[in-house]
Amino acid sequence: MIRRRKDIGDWGEKQACVFLEKKGFRVLERNYHATVGEIDIVALWGDDYYFIEVKTRLDSELANDLSITPVKKRRLEKTVRHFCYHRQIADKGLILAGLIIFVNKVKKTLRFRLVVLS
Repeated sequence: MIRRRKDIGDWGEKQACVFLEKKGFRVLERNYHATVGEIDIVALWGDDYYFIEVKTRLDSELANDLSITPVKKRRLEKTVRHFCYHRQIADKGLILAGLIIFVNKVKKTLRFRLVVLS
């Protein structure tokens, strides 16, 4: 079961990168790991850095973007600080976001929702 979740997550992140690039983002890094946490996607849009947590969900009435909890958000913020410190990136133009991918198996469609968290 855990492997299947990982496979779905990896697939969702690939779909997210394609979506972001079509929207004009430049994906800089995927799956940035630090001792404090992980960032799924680091992307640049204009002069702004986007740190994106990707969530893949089946499209239903119950699907929502509440899966990024306050605890997860704090961990992401720490990881962003770590990333910026080690890459010597100034503390302006940093945006923490969630990208939720809704998968409709019946219609074989994807729907994306980018939510700014900070």
